[in-house]
Amino acid sequence: MMTPFTHAELETLLQRPVRRVLTADDRRRFAGRRVLITGAGGSIGSELARQIAACAPARLTLVDQSELNLFHIDRELAARAPRGVIEPVLADITRGAAFRQLCLTDRPQVVYHAAAYKHVTMVERAVCAASAVNVLGTQIVADASARAGARLVLISSDKAAAPRSVMGATKRFAELVVMARASAAFRPIVVRFGNVLGSSGSVLTLMRDHVRRGEAIPITDPDATRYFMTAGEAVSLVMKADLLATRPDTYWLDMGEPVRIGELAARLMDLEERAGFARVPTAIIGLRPGEKLREELTTQGLRMAPTRYRRLWVARQRPGGAATIARALSRLRRANAAGDALDALETIASVVTDFDISQDAWSAARTKSVEVAA
Repeated sequence: MMTPFTHAELETLLQRPVRRVLTADDRRRFAGRRVLITGAGGSIGSELARQIAACAPARLTLVDQSELNLFHIDRELAARAPRGVIEPVLADITRGAAFRQLCLTDRPQVVYHAAAYKHVTMVERAVCAASAVNVLGTQIVADASARAGARLVLISSDKAAAPRSVMGATKRFAELVVMARASAAFRPIVVRFGNVLGSSGSVLTLMRDHVRRGEAIPITDPDATRYFMTAGEAVSLVMKADLLATRPDTYWLDMGEPVRIGELAARLMDLEERAGFARVPTAIIGLRPGEKLREELTTQGLRMAPTRYRRLWVARQRPGGAATIARALSRLRRANAAGDALDALETIASVVTDFDISQDAWSAARTKSVEVAA
């Protein structure tokens, strides 16, 4: 397993201080709460679990379908938390009846929904799997949260803005699903942020892996830019947004200036050289299907406004039309049940109207639909 990046290394790579934003008063407000986290074994979910566990919650339910990831975060937290506070639940959020029963039994006050398929290039060729988890799974989580009387915090992505990938489009669809479910009694929020530096499967961990094997670092485009922050920063800002929110809104995290991928690779090689590893060349491989040259945090006519905390911005989403969303969800459910990837892709595009579908996604969906029909 690759050694995690240290605090000092992350600051060197970002060229700025790594900041935590939760105050002692913020942490006290989480004390005694019942919290449920989906995707609790992932990079964001596990950091959420760590930070919330440190706030002395009454109950912290950790949900993940990966037995190994759930085992690791449960073992880590169980050693520090009082007995009976941490509850690991091996479960799949797409199994609606089981998840709804879990929420009714545990009665969380807030649900942090971090479970998702996130790898752009892999998801580009797996529209049914992605839509089953990212869209239909989100609908199940939103419904179960509302029925249990819990707030919902949806962890979204900058790739949901003007999406060029299946991953981004399914996350945007998920945002619309959550906001369509909002009511006077159910106040969900969406939090968008960019890339998490050093997370599992991230560009940085892949770069380090190549350097340590003495192989050329593959770079899509040295001028491609991405927003980066650490998992700790992202999670503390997500928790801060939850404390600030009073209505169904979308929040953006101030991630600083975007970083050129070429510069990030150079900074990493400097670090690795100081650690005793030889410098390696870079190999330009070009943007892959679904990838953008430059990421955006907001489009779709949304205008960000400052909150009383300077690193958080907020915008009110325009209603997507609950009836329209419901019809699209029914169609998407039928397409997935039939394994009709092409219909699933077209359904997503009918809702996410600024989705620019890649030729790779079209080709993969057509091929899979033909195979199913045969």
